[in-house]
Amino acid sequence: MELRPLGRSEALESAAYDDASRTLRVRFRNGGLYDYLDVPRDVFDRLVEADHPWTTWQEHITTAYDYRRLD
Repeated sequence: MELRPLGRSEALESAAYDDASRTLRVRFRNGGLYDYLDVPRDVFDRLVEADHPWTTWQEHITTAYDYRRLD
């Protein structure tokens, strides 16, 4: 999974998406790396296209999907 930079966010560094597993991977600027599980593709698309990725992440991802920390 290739991480794409989220340059407009102070907290989120990058994100990637795997269509086969429906997994959204997010790297935080503080170094945390997380996988969010069973996420629809459009959620990833909205995240990387958002003017404020952090707001999108907080409102649409953290409360809706299970996750696991990778590091």
